[in-house]
Amino acid sequence: MGYDVHITRRENWWGEEGQDISTAEWEAAVAADPGLVMAPMWWSAGRIVSKNPSDAVIARMCEVAKTLDARVQGDDGECYDA
Repeated sequence: MGYDVHITRRENWWGEEGQDISTAEWEAAVAADPGLVMAPMWWSAGRIVSKNPSDAVIARMCEVAKTLDARVQGDDGECYDA
């Protein structure tokens, strides 16, 4: 068991409403940033997810979220801002 943190455009990462982040957008973000790799973040169901991320990974997720016009949200619904 672990704790996931999500990059999402939805009001809540688990919700149905809101725009997905496409796999093409995620792949383009990774390709454009030499410091970014798919692992430890992966695309799933319209969002990017990291399991048990460190504070440094969460900060990086916040940077990536800005480029994707998205936000970072934890499993319990809390939002992160770096």
